[in-house]
Amino acid sequence: MIYNIYILILFLFSYSVSFAQTDSTVTTANNSVSLDILGIGGYGSLNYERTIFNFSSIRVGVRAGISTLNFTDYTTKFNPDIIIPISINALYGNKHNLELGAGQVISNIVQASKKNYKPERVFNVHTNFTIGYRYQKKKGGFMFRLNYTPIIEFYSDYRHWGGVSVGYAF
Repeated sequence: MIYNIYILILFLFSYSVSFAQTDSTVTTANNSVSLDILGIGGYGSLNYERTIFNFSSIRVGVRAGISTLNFTDYTTKFNPDIIIPISINALYGNKHNLELGAGQVISNIVQASKKNYKPERVFNVHTNFTIGYRYQKKKGGFMFRLNYTPIIEFYSDYRHWGGVSVGYAF
């Protein structure tokens, strides 16, 4: 009877130690924040990305950002243009990554009304793609991205575009 209790305690102790070891080795950074210069958000954007799938050297994440082109409209009143890039990105690699992605850019800009020339907001959705290089360690820290990011405006006009990002993964 005492041997059974001893074996049970030994089994539970060894199970808890092995469980603790697997938790301590999980150091993958699933979140990142970055500042884009150019890129899918226009001339610059602030972005957040969350990894939703992580398997070996393949990671998939969703990314959203916010940007603006102008803070004032043509009448010089505070009326900022709003640009929201949203995408799904896949990374292949460990520290040096190939990045592929696709998504939408939601824009809400101010322009003159054709009827009365007063400021009016115009809502549009554009498609974007991403292919490029990303330096990001799996465990996190400094992140750098250099991408070709073409945008299909109004689902018809293809625009060549690119961008550079710096950020931090955690």
